Amino acid sequence: MFTPSAQPFDVEHSRTTRLGGLILRLHPTAFTAALTLVLAASPARAADCRHLPATNLPRAVANDNRAVAGTLRDGVLTLHLVIREVSWYPDGPSGCALRVRAFAEEGKTAQIPGPLIRVPSGSEVRVLVRNGLTTALWMRGLQDRTSGVTDSTELESGATREFRFRAHVIGAWYYWAGAVSARLPASGVDGQLVGALIIDSASAPGSRPMTDRVFVMTRWTPGGTMGNRGFQLNAFNGRSWPHTERLTYTNGDSVRWHVINASDELHMMHLHGFYYRVEARGDATHDSALVRARPPTVVTTATRQGEWMTMVWSPDRVGNWLFHCHFVSHMSADQRLDRMPGSRATKASAAHEHATDAMAGLLLGITVRPARSTVARPSTRVLAEAVPRTIQLFADARPRVSGARIGLGFIAQEGAIAPALDSIRVPSAPLLLTRGEPTRIVVHNRLGFPIAVHWHGIELESYFDGVGGWSGVGSRLAPMIAPSDSFVARMTPPRAGTFMYHVHNEHGDELASGLYAPLFVLEPGEAFDERTERVFVIATAVVSSGRGEDAPPFVNGTAAPDTMVLVAGTSYRIRILDISSNEAHIVSLTGPAGLETWRAIARDGRNVEANLATSRPARENTAAGVTRDFGFTPAVAGEYTLTVATLLETRPTGKLTVVPIRVRVP
Repeated sequence: MFTPSAQPFDVEHSRTTRLGGLILRLHPTAFTAALTLVLAASPARAADCRHLPATNLPRAVANDNRAVAGTLRDGVLTLHLVIREVSWYPDGPSGCALRVRAFAEEGKTAQIPGPLIRVPSGSEVRVLVRNGLTTALWMRGLQDRTSGVTDSTELESGATREFRFRAHVIGAWYYWAGAVSARLPASGVDGQLVGALIIDSASAPGSRPMTDRVFVMTRWTPGGTMGNRGFQLNAFNGRSWPHTERLTYTNGDSVRWHVINASDELHMMHLHGFYYRVEARGDATHDSALVRARPPTVVTTATRQGEWMTMVWSPDRVGNWLFHCHFVSHMSADQRLDRMPGSRATKASAAHEHATDAMAGLLLGITVRPARSTVARPSTRVLAEAVPRTIQLFADARPRVSGARIGLGFIAQEGAIAPALDSIRVPSAPLLLTRGEPTRIVVHNRLGFPIAVHWHGIELESYFDGVGGWSGVGSRLAPMIAPSDSFVARMTPPRAGTFMYHVHNEHGDELASGLYAPLFVLEPGEAFDERTERVFVIATAVVSSGRGEDAPPFVNGTAAPDTMVLVAGTSYRIRILDISSNEAHIVSLTGPAGLETWRAIARDGRNVEANLATSRPARENTAAGVTRDFGFTPAVAGEYTLTVATLLETRPTGKLTVVPIRVRVP
């Protein structure tokens, strides 16, 4: 089941696509070039914004948080802010506009997010804030965090208030305002009334390197009489993909980011191709000494509502990569304002479902260039010698899996004959790879639409990372996998651990419908021991109407798992993979005496540091894009349960799935 063998054919070097009614057989480079020509030849479609209230207010500009606002002299920062109504264009200058409120330096253009306040610890900060609106507002966050409490100050219409404080507590803080005295920034008309307040170490150099950046995430949802209350738009530094900033680094750079979630929504932040370390973390009022003492190394982590994190990482492979929220709704093109319910726009055609069309929202594009002292080795130049292992993987569909719903899945070939066209399994076929062994995975698309496959957490070359129209080097970009075609992903996993693979660039229910699966990398000579390994794949349920986000989560493809049998005194490795669409969960393991204990082994496929590999209560938060490994030894026979409960703003929703476990005597 875990070791599909090679099929005796290779379609790596060709592509089939339909352009203008013609069927073309092309080399991969020609495929990408042809698609680019078609896109370039297509006239730019002006955004249809008639479903939104018209606005002729002055435009706000997107703030990339590079320029520090105000004047810093003799240890004192002086700044004069004003709050205005503005027109905001998150989808680019030719997109639709929203009427929102924003901060500006007095006499200057408004910015979203607001002007960057950044000073060394110990500086005095003096900020005058004028309310240029016709209604009162409440101001929060312009203060030091020593007390652990943020004060609220009312600003009447036309009033000016001075905020003066000595900045001591280092962190990626922020300030905000709103019509009510809210604990967190709102997501409506006041959702962009936020700005970063960065307090650096007093010993930090006066000029920071380009690799030290600040990114503020904000959110907008319709309010009042607009309707469309299920719609949301998420932005990085005032822009939504593909209009977000493109970041360029050199192989070997040391990168440090301050990522601020100045919104009322959880975000799961995933970095393609590399691990990053969370150096510091906090919320609107507190930092976390615990994180500073035990910084985790991850590929995906949560920034909860109002939280911030300082993360560090270093690229060691050239090419294009992504940093994004892993929730499908936060990276979907349905966030674009001209695709709101009630608009006259239609979804992009299947031929256009590449990176710039199929996604929007919280994504940053990263390009890593070769270091000057090295010879560039494009990501596509991989292993001219014979590769000892090939896996044939098929993306298939089966009708009426859930009512009238079509089920989707990946199935690995076993033997010399390809699987039947309707062969699927949920979760999809698990793959077993070996650390250090070069492997080719030939992905055959037998679906009726293009797909891309992301190898989540695997450190591989950019071209094979799995973002159609983006992954690759220079002009050589990996295409979407067209229907009836294939793509060869090459990788040599550098570490053993628990990973996963899943569809990327999706715009609907493709992920929840079954296009996800575990991927295990074993040490050389090691076998997957089904006697002591237990795998739990958490996903969004699929119901007859589509994604079942109001239903209990699926665990291993069902909301009613069969009883699992364990043996008392036996040590087990518990592998938990969360690949849900938009949900967070809490996983707990209870036994006859209540909550059990387990030992942390790995996070996101990487072994945890020694100070984290300790026994702990068997209760962990998880969410989309995270894998966790635990060691568990049931001490006594009896009835146990593993419960997966869906969370909403860190509170259980009552939607849960229980895996019954029976522990028997040896």
